[in-house]
Amino acid sequence: MRSRFLPAFAVALLGISLAQAATLVPEQRFKALADFSARKPGKPARDVSGLACMPVANGAQRCLLINDEGAFAQFAGIAENRITPGATLPIIGTEASPDTLGQPPQGICRTAGRFAELDGEAVAYADHAFYVAGSHGCSRTKGEFRLSAFHLARIKVDAEGAPTGRVELTYRLSDMLRRAGEAGAFFGKSLMDANGLNVEGIAVAGDTLWAGLRAPSLGNRSFLVGASLEALFAPGRAPATEAPKVVALPAGPDRGIRDLALLPDGRLLVLLGPAQEQSLPYSLMLVDIIRLENTRLLGDLPARSGGKAESLTLLAQDRTSLTVLIGYDGPKNGHFESYRLPLPAGTR
Repeated sequence: MRSRFLPAFAVALLGISLAQAATLVPEQRFKALADFSARKPGKPARDVSGLACMPVANGAQRCLLINDEGAFAQFAGIAENRITPGATLPIIGTEASPDTLGQPPQGICRTAGRFAELDGEAVAYADHAFYVAGSHGCSRTKGEFRLSAFHLARIKVDAEGAPTGRVELTYRLSDMLRRAGEAGAFFGKSLMDANGLNVEGIAVAGDTLWAGLRAPSLGNRSFLVGASLEALFAPGRAPATEAPKVVALPAGPDRGIRDLALLPDGRLLVLLGPAQEQSLPYSLMLVDIIRLENTRLLGDLPARSGGKAESLTLLAQDRTSLTVLIGYDGPKNGHFESYRLPLPAGTR
C-alpha cells in the first residue's frame, strides 16, 4: 500500500471543520478502587498514557495499562464504572537485553543518554496478545538518545489474560519509522525544536501494527505508520527492510495523534491533540484507512486544566453508537471517564 495523502484543498477544508467541532459531554466518571503503581513505590500513578482491553468476558474486561515513567506495565480489571488495578509486569530491565530482536537504532538524537525508563506511550490488544510501545523518540527536555524508549513489546496471554511466556522485545519499529516517507525524515530529531518523530498510539489490525505519531505535524497533517507484525517479530538480529504503509490524516495545524483504538469493522478511532505543548483541543476522529474521504470528526473533548488526554479505549459498540474510555496524563490514576459517541455507518 502506497502512502496516502489528501489534496491540500481537502486538508484545508477539513481543518476548518476541526476548528468548529462540537464539544463532547462525558457520560460517567470511572472510579479506581486502588492506586495504579508509579515509578516511585507507594506513590499513585499520575502519568497514564495507554490502556487496552481484551473482549468482555463474564461482564468484566481484562486490560493492560502503561504510563510514560518506569519500565513496567500493569494489569487492570474493568467492570461497570470501576477499575481495579492488578499486578505489574516488567517490560524491560535495567539494561538492554541480548534477546531483543533486530538492531538498536544508531546515530540519532542530540546526545547520548542512559538506559532508563521505557517511556511507554501506547498499548494495543489483538489475537491473545498485548502490545506495548515506547515513544521511539529522543527525550523531550534534553534531546537524549535513551535506547530504553525504542522498544516494542509483545505479551502473549491466555483466555483469562494471564501471560503465557516471556515478554518479546523488538527494535524493528525504528527501522519502519525511518522509512515512513516525509515523516520518517524526522526520526531521531529533537522533539522540542525540530518537530521530532515520536509514537503515542498503536493499534493492531490483522498483521499490521499501526503506530500513531504525535509528531511530526506537517502542513495540517499527522501520520499513521503501518508495520508488519511478521517483520517486526521475525527471529534473529537482522533489521527490518520492508517499507511501511503511511497514511496522512487531516489533523489540523500543530496537532498529532495521541492514541488509537481499532473498531471491529477495521476503522480506527483516533485521539488527536497538540503535537507539542500548545493550547489546542483534543478531538476524536473516525478514520477509514482505505477510504480517507470517509474520515469523520466526532467532536472535541471538554477543556481540562492540569490534565492531557492520552489514553483511548473502546469499551462497547452497537449498530449506531460506541462507548469509549478516556484517560488523562496528570491527574491521579488517570481520571478515567467514558463517552458515548454516534457511530457513522461505514461505506466499504
